Amino acid sequence: MNIQVICIDDSHRPNEIPTSRWIKKGETYNIIQIDKLLMQGGEYGCKLQEINNDDLAPYQYFRLARFAPPQSIEAEEAVIESVDLSELEEVLEEQM
Repeated sequence: MNIQVICIDDSHRPNEIPTSRWIKKGETYNIIQIDKLLMQGGEYGCKLQEINNDDLAPYQYFRLARFAPPQSIEAEEAVIESVDLSELEEVLEEQM
């Protein structure tokens, strides 16, 4: 999975996450994994290609709602073409 998105919300950084490993509003990132976070009430979280927080448990994921698809039509088309829906369906089925 590799979905290009733009950060729309970089607020409320936990103190345990260094600023160098936090997202920045307006920056483009690539989602490489999406999971349902049961400890956060079933909210969806994602891992990014650009930031590896695997060693910062329980802060390995960023809330999926912090991101949005790119705004340009060309970028949106590129995102749609790059998404393998079968991968996303498998992830969602595993979470149920």
